[in-house]
Amino acid sequence: MVREKIRLLVLLIALCLSILSADFFPEIIRPLDNALNDWRVRISVRIAQWHAEKNHLDLKERRFVIIDIDERSVLEQGPWPWSREKIAEMMKILLDEYAVSGLALDIVFPEEKTSDNLLAQQIQRPEVTGAVVYDLLNRQLPALTHLPDFADSMTFSNGVPLAFGVPVTSNNPKVLPRRLGHITPLIDEDGTIRRLPPVICSKDGSKNCRPLLEIVAFSGLMSDIRYEFHRGSGWLKPYWEMWLKDGADAIVAKVPLNRDGTIAIPYRHDVDSWLAIAATDILNRKVDSRVIKGSIALVGSTALGTSDVISTPIKEVASGIEPHAEVLSALFDNHFPYIPKYSQLFTLFLLLPFSVLLFGMLKAIRSALVTTLIYPMWALFSLLAGFSIAVSIFWQFQIILPLSSFLIFPFLTIVFCLLFELHKSFGDKVSVIGLLAAYVPKQVASRLALTDRKRNAIDTNIDASRREISVLFADIRGFTGLVERCKPEVIASLMQRIFTEMADSVVQHHGTIDKFIGDAVMAFWNAPDDDPLHAQHACAAAQEIVARIQGLGDFCRELGIEPISIGIGVETGFALVGNFGSEHRRTYTALGETVVLASRIEGLTAQYAKNILVGEHCAQKLGVEYFDYLGEAAIRGRQKTVSVYSPLE
Repeated sequence: MVREKIRLLVLLIALCLSILSADFFPEIIRPLDNALNDWRVRISVRIAQWHAEKNHLDLKERRFVIIDIDERSVLEQGPWPWSREKIAEMMKILLDEYAVSGLALDIVFPEEKTSDNLLAQQIQRPEVTGAVVYDLLNRQLPALTHLPDFADSMTFSNGVPLAFGVPVTSNNPKVLPRRLGHITPLIDEDGTIRRLPPVICSKDGSKNCRPLLEIVAFSGLMSDIRYEFHRGSGWLKPYWEMWLKDGADAIVAKVPLNRDGTIAIPYRHDVDSWLAIAATDILNRKVDSRVIKGSIALVGSTALGTSDVISTPIKEVASGIEPHAEVLSALFDNHFPYIPKYSQLFTLFLLLPFSVLLFGMLKAIRSALVTTLIYPMWALFSLLAGFSIAVSIFWQFQIILPLSSFLIFPFLTIVFCLLFELHKSFGDKVSVIGLLAAYVPKQVASRLALTDRKRNAIDTNIDASRREISVLFADIRGFTGLVERCKPEVIASLMQRIFTEMADSVVQHHGTIDKFIGDAVMAFWNAPDDDPLHAQHACAAAQEIVARIQGLGDFCRELGIEPISIGIGVETGFALVGNFGSEHRRTYTALGETVVLASRIEGLTAQYAKNILVGEHCAQKLGVEYFDYLGEAAIRGRQKTVSVYSPLE
């Protein structure tokens, strides 16, 4: 249960980090998000084309027309820049003969020329909107001082983020139109234009703020337009909104703004969707007036050498007029994509079911193979489903959700889950080794935990080696009578304490506990790890066992029994040490004459009234001068007698 809770916590952490990654690593995530958003825009354009073809819809934008000073126009009318007379003539034809309702110029005329009076007569007509370029980078360029203040009123809510700049390029004073809109783009690090500032204010701190060229041109279709900036309300609303209100205080259009106060350019048209007319055809009056009558004319240039070439999410090489055309089209439709104020929370709710799905599958499935396959299958499903949901929401509701979160989420989740599984596997291994170490030597437990898992059966071959060891047998005297007199619960408490004391003594002196046999314990030294002082350590452990057992007098009296005594036999010699048994049960132990002698010597302790007896080979290895020689003794099952020693007191 605890591990399931930890796994769920890991999944939630991965989910939250995926969503907050843009805040933690903006320099890495921003380019990724831009690339993914460009892909989403292109997909949406293709979906719109497919939908139009399926339903036989005409996607051609006819509410405004792009008057393009293209290569053919330059070839027929002469190189750019054209004379002011030619520009004035084109404007007069558009306004008087073709009766366009508005004329927005994405070109500027900064130099004064002798023919400016002819151009001024047309450019100062009320239908015309001119352009101004701002410096947003504080490059210390000289500011234009002849531009009029923006007359239309603007109202700003507290905290609205505004772009500030210095007007540096526009028409000269003689050909200055009545209305001006800025054409200053915001270029991302990769050179692509994805955002536009809805207004740019003067850096001198005044409230002289000028809207986009297309916003001013759109406003020219109505009278007494006012601009209000409000904070978005609702968790699916944008951070900010720009409202266009007419004289009757009716909202004509709402422009959603990002957190930084910019417009996400609503790219949704390909080249064929625009009604674009070559400027030379206007001058030559080759266009049917019914095609453009009553529309807004956007005048721009795509001819080589005009320097009005940009990069957009749809096209790497596009005309600078296209972002303005997209915004103007969206103004007519009130169709602006935007990032919701609580986009991260919205994304969390969308991705949470995928985390719950993975958690449920991992909890329900126990097969290692199936669990391994779950991760890539779930990641692929989450990626495809998440992207599909994000694109659908963008297509249906114009809501921009960060696709980077949908991309990072499955991969980060898998990484976190694998780290958790690795940690859990390591913890399980340590637990298994610790559990095995309570039954077999720790070194053997570690080796068993590393056994090749491809082997389906236990290797029943003899896995042992012949080596010199020191063996210790310790037995409680009078245990049989004690069992007859006492309750089982008392005996259990007594043996638990005695075995604990014995085991601690053996382990502290680097010994290996072989087994507990009723009331006795068997231990040996120099296996599985080498121990050059195995005889010395065995005797030291025997002496400590005796001291510890003698110190249990108070404990025995609490149990209602007399203090117990113990007998220990120690011998050194060669034995076969390793894993023995069958495929059903195996054990790590020592076999040989040395083991038998140690057991038999322990049985002589009561005869000699000694707590510790040592065999001849052990005494010789340590030095017989450190022992009392007690004589020869016959032991059961052996014809030869054995020499018996006891440690000096």
